[in-house]
Parts: sequence; structure tokens; C-alpha cells
Amino acid sequence: MNTVYPWKMETNTYLPGNARSVARQFLRCVLHQLAPSGVFLQIFQSKIDDAEFFRTMAMALADFNELNPTAPLQLLLEGLNEKKNLSSTGIMQTMANIASYMDCLQLETSVSIWVNILPLFDTFFRKLSLILPVAVEMSPNRDMSPVLRIICNILRIQGLNSFKAIIEPFAKIVSFTIQSCNFDYQVLIDLCHTCNRAFTKERDKLYLSRTVVFELVQSLKFKTNIPDENLLKLVQFIIQDAGGTLSPTIIVEDIGITCWDIQNLINTSASECMRQYFADALDFVADVHTLSKIKSNFKGTLAGLNEDTLGGALKCGVAQFLAIEITRGNNRENRAINRHLPWLYNPLPAVQQGPKEFIDCVTHIRLLSWLLLGSLVHMVLVGTNSNLICQPIPLEASGHVAEHIQVILAGFAEQSKASVLHMSSLFHAFILCQLWTMYCEQLSGLNMPGTEHYHTASLTLADFWAKVTPGILQLLSHSKVLAEMVTLHFLSLIEALIECNSTVLAKLFPLWRPIMCPYQNQLPAHLVVRLQACENRAPPGQTKDEAASVSNVLLKWIQRLQFKMGQIELQTSAATQFYTV
Repeated sequence: MNTVYPWKMETNTYLPGNARSVARQFLRCVLHQLAPSGVFLQIFQSKIDDAEFFRTMAMALADFNELNPTAPLQLLLEGLNEKKNLSSTGIMQTMANIASYMDCLQLETSVSIWVNILPLFDTFFRKLSLILPVAVEMSPNRDMSPVLRIICNILRIQGLNSFKAIIEPFAKIVSFTIQSCNFDYQVLIDLCHTCNRAFTKERDKLYLSRTVVFELVQSLKFKTNIPDENLLKLVQFIIQDAGGTLSPTIIVEDIGITCWDIQNLINTSASECMRQYFADALDFVADVHTLSKIKSNFKGTLAGLNEDTLGGALKCGVAQFLAIEITRGNNRENRAINRHLPWLYNPLPAVQQGPKEFIDCVTHIRLLSWLLLGSLVHMVLVGTNSNLICQPIPLEASGHVAEHIQVILAGFAEQSKASVLHMSSLFHAFILCQLWTMYCEQLSGLNMPGTEHYHTASLTLADFWAKVTPGILQLLSHSKVLAEMVTLHFLSLIEALIECNSTVLAKLFPLWRPIMCPYQNQLPAHLVVRLQACENRAPPGQTKDEAASVSNVLLKWIQRLQFKMGQIELQTSAATQFYTV
């Protein structure tokens, strides 16, 4: 039934007596005559190279009363269900053909047409779930997208709400797919969205979304080990529903994830299902050994995935979800931040800090850094496309953030030799300084200069550095070794602020430069060169093209910082050896 013009394939109107109408009638007669002989079982089990075959068959049967378009599925399922056990050989080809055929059907037709077929599908999928492990092993690409497409099409059938039992085998297949197979990300989104629309009761609407979220949480708690790219897809799954997206690195691009129009996202209720596991997600981000465990479980099943960057991308993604949820839960009393981070507003004085309290402070700083990193990713990628300004840490908490950094600066000289984690504390403190500076600047940039919110963010940042700078000065004067170490971190911070075109740097650099002058003679030559380069750097241009590229520059800085944070956590975890793989 080939056509001269492609648009003719979309119509079911024929001229009486022409070649197409004769071919259609011939196909109808042949299928009707051979249906009792199991022709549909043979068709769906065969490899068919013609991409338009199933569309042609569906259109030929569209107005044929003796054999309606759903009859091939009914006869096929009856033939398969008659067998005591399904054969794993060729079953994936059969599923691909069923998916192609169902894509061509009008699923919103009369409910009575599907009444006899839904129980057959239920029986079939319960049997299918038993043989899938073997069937997938025999498949060359382990792709379960056709099976998920079939489930998605079934969920679009009118009247499915009265046949809720079928959702159970669907959930088992979705779990197996996530744990062991490849699948198309958009098919998973469509599947959970369609399930949300197909049923009326909350339990049934969220059944598949809860299944997906549960698999993610089990993996974040390292109770299961799912493929690396699937783990990234699940993290994107919850972030997308919350209103964010993963950073567009090569890892994300290789699995087909891009930035969507946030206003037009389809709802899966995944973020709602994830809220009950908020504490587990928080533990995942806070644990210094998380990235080492991810690296040890790394499978490398997809080109572009890297064992050194995967963990950081996952952690930043989960942190973005946490940042969005904390932002939504905050109000005038900041209840969410007080509930989830009760220590933020109650830091211990530096004089009461012992080794354990010092380590706890480092843990809090690392967690704050990841939350701010996730928030900045959301600001850069989503920005004004969303009604939500991702601000998990209120600006009025700036003093408490500074107090945590002061604890590290005050205790580093004494505590740094205790362990590798203690030694890395200075790195984390300066990283938090970078992130808090850019966080405040991004928030001030969302408001017009001269407004109250703009001034509040600017004054907050000035007050923050007024509290932190004396601690840096004290470390610089402690010893030559510490002076070199602090200068190295301080230079990295200044270079990062220059790269991001920070506005506060122009105000603070004239104050910072005299602080470092007395110690310049003690520094190695390469640090002196870097310091002079910072001092001599010309102000950035303000052309239209350069202003438009600010977000890209900030995003690249965020990605590099994400990698650095991941690497220092990997090194710290490897050195402590206080975890089990």
C-alpha cells in the first residue's frame, strides 16, 4: 500500500476501485481468512523491515467490522497466554512489534473494545516479568523502551481506572528495567505522567512514580547497584519534576538529557514522592564517602561516563533537589531550614571546639557548599524561566555561615595534623567562601540596582567578608608554611571571582592586597606571579556579547568547582579508609 505522496499515509480515505483500495481490501480478506490459523502470532513474532507495515495493517482494519484493529492483539495474547510459560526466545522482537502496532491505534476509542483485552494484557505481563531476565540477556542492546511504550499505550486506554490490578505487573517491569536494562528517558517520563492521568485515587496515580523514586533511593543508599546512566536519568527525573535540570555536561548529553522549557514540563509527581526520603537524600550529599562508593560501583557502560565525574554530577543533582525543596518549605520563620539544618543557627563558639566538633563543622561546611552549588546551577540554567528563585539559605544566615568558616580558620593550625579530613578543612572553607559570594551576587543580580533587596544582598556580602577576613589574616601570620597554604587558597578564590566577573572583588581587592604584601617575600615565585597577574588584570569589557556570555562563564566555573569538590572528597575518603565497599 505504498503511496505517491507521504501525506496520503495519514488518511483512511480511498477512491473506490483504485489500487490502494484494492490492496486494502485484499489485506483485510487475507488477515480475516488466516486469523483462526494464528497468522497474527506469526506476524508479531517476525522481524519486519518495513517501517510502515503495522501502520498499514492498523489503517486497513480501522473500519472493518469483521476484524477490528484490536482483534490482532486479542488473538496474539490469547495464543501466548495459552502456553504454560512464555518462551524467552524472540519475545523482545514480539514486544517491539506490539509497541509499533499500538502506536498506530486510536487508544481513545470505545471502552467496550478493550474490555476483553485488558485481562489478557494483565496475564501476559505477569508471565513476561518471570522471563525478562533471560530474555534481556539474549537481546543485543538490552533495551526495554518497547516494553515501556506498550505499558504507556495501555495506560492511555479509556476505562483503565476500573482495572487497577494491571498496575502491579507494570511496576515490577519498571523496577527490573531500571535495575538492569537500557531505556529511553522520555518514555519513562511519559509512562509516569500517563499513569498519573489514568487513575483517580492517589495510590494508583503515583504507583509508578513511587516505584521509580524507590529505586533511586535504594541506589542512593547503596542497597542496589543500577547502571550508571540509569542513575543519572533517575536523578534528572526528580529534579525535572521539581523544576530544575542537571548541568549540561557531556555525561548528560550522552544519555539524551537537555534543558527543557520549565514552564511546559509534564507532571510526574516524582518530587512529591521523593519528599518522604528527604533525609536519605541529605545523608547522601553530606557523606564524605559517597563518591568513593559510587566510583567503586562504576560500571562504565556508556561512552562519556567517567568514574571521576559521575559522582559529582549525581551529588550536585541531588543537592539541587534539596535546595529547591528547602526553598519551597521556607517561609518567614524559615521552618524548612530550621528543620533540616538545625545546626546552622546554632554553631558552637570556637573556644568549645574539640576534634569531633571541628569535624562536624567541616561536614556542615561541605553540605552547605553542595546546597549552594545546586542552587547556583538552578539559577544559571533555569533563571527567570521559573517562578521559583532557588534560595535555600536565607541571606540573614550569612553571619552563621561566616561563623562556621571562622571555626575552621581559628582551629586549622592546631587541628590540621589530626587526619586527612582535618587537613582538607581549609579547602572546604575557601570553597564555601567562593560559593557564598557568588550566591549572594546572583541573588542581588535578580533585583534592579537601588532596590532594597539589591542593597540587602550587597550589604550581606560585605558583612560576611568583614567577619571572615580577620581569620584569614590570623592564619597568614601564624607560620611560613601556613602563609603559603592560605595564600594558595586565597589566590584560587580571587582568580575564581575574577573569572566570574564578581562585583564584590573590585571593592575587596584593594583591602586584601595590603594584607598579603608583608608575606609576599615568603611565597614561591609561581604564587607571586599569579598574585601579580590578578593585580594587573584589566576590568572585563561590557559589550553586549560579553554580557550575554556571563551565564556560560559562570556555568563552566560551577562545573570545574563541582569536579574539584568531588576530587577532594574522593581523596579524603580514600585516605581515611573508614568505609566498606
